[in-house]
Amino acid sequence: MVIIFHTLVITKNHQNSKFMKTSLLSMKNGLTAAMLLLTGMASAQQWQITGNGGITPANYAGTVDPRAFFLRTNGASTNPGQAILNEAGSFIVDAVNNSNVAKVKGSIIAGSSNILGAQAGSSIVSGWGNDLSNGGGANIVSGQDNIVQNNSSKSVALGWKNIIRNHNQFALGVGIDLKDVYSGGFGIDLAATGNRSFVIGSGTGGVKLTNNIPLSIMFGLSPTATMLIKDKSVGILTLAPTANFHTVGTVRHENLPTGSGNALVVDASGNVMVSNTPLNKTASSDETIMQLEDRIKNLENTVEELKQLLLNKNGLSSDLSSSDAAKLSQNVPNPTKNGTSISYYLPDHAKTASIEVYNTSGQLVKSLPLRERGNAKVTLSGSDLPSGTYVYKMTTDGKVTGSKKMVIRD
Repeated sequence: MVIIFHTLVITKNHQNSKFMKTSLLSMKNGLTAAMLLLTGMASAQQWQITGNGGITPANYAGTVDPRAFFLRTNGASTNPGQAILNEAGSFIVDAVNNSNVAKVKGSIIAGSSNILGAQAGSSIVSGWGNDLSNGGGANIVSGQDNIVQNNSSKSVALGWKNIIRNHNQFALGVGIDLKDVYSGGFGIDLAATGNRSFVIGSGTGGVKLTNNIPLSIMFGLSPTATMLIKDKSVGILTLAPTANFHTVGTVRHENLPTGSGNALVVDASGNVMVSNTPLNKTASSDETIMQLEDRIKNLENTVEELKQLLLNKNGLSSDLSSSDAAKLSQNVPNPTKNGTSISYYLPDHAKTASIEVYNTSGQLVKSLPLRERGNAKVTLSGSDLPSGTYVYKMTTDGKVTGSKKMVIRD
């Protein structure tokens, strides 16, 4: 029994020695860990809710490995407010948490389901579903479902479903498709395919108003352009203006003021120019000209009928100068520049006679009394009348004998 007790005592002492060694080792490890923790705490920034001083590039809030740094509000909820400085170095404010993708440094994203590829750095993107997975840098995109392609950079897309395909483009609206550099669009369902071409207005859903003319601005509210500005020319209903102002179709003016000046003339190519003919314009000038032309035709017909009656009645020749009826001849030369002569025949029994000259507005501009009887003539010098078209008539004893047209040129 003594032997057994001794054995038990030896065994118990051996076990106590082993336990003490294990406890000492654990204490050593614990002290080492505590010392490391205290050392880290001593060198780490202690963040306070009342403010923190001494922030440096080596002393910051964030991560030391390639993991995102999250900022959250209401973090205990199932849908906390969330902003992320992601592992690539872009700042994201989520509308739907963790739905945005940014594979590049230096961009700012706000919204949901936006995608920025590895080349889309230094961009600002807001909204929903904007795709810059193949976009370049320094773009500003806001809205929904806008796309930047072909590594395009330094462009702006604001609105819905706009497409940027090249550098330095600007799209503001809906459904704008820009292809060449320095192009832009403002409106709905538009396309610009020319270098430095701009388009403003609206297409019609499936058909876009498209400007493919370089260095131009197009306006329209249908797939057909209404106006195009190119260099110093403006075209209305034409894409190839050949004058400073070129229109295809009608031009209408209303309520024009009265006044005097030169007429506008149109050549065979449709070019409008200022005539050398001075006019005294009135609101009813067109009507007056038509009335004068009708009167002239009626007088000519009446004179011709009287001439035939006299010839038939007396059996005379057609030379009225040998008869007893007054006759007015065409001025010679006509047209004229320096002067012209008007021949006439006045019978001896005529009491009063004169030749009156009217302009195209129906105004009497000159009256020439006729004193010589028989075959005679009156002369107009170049200074008597300005250049223009005139109608002159002969009146004998209060009755119109005849009328003719006269043109005076510069």
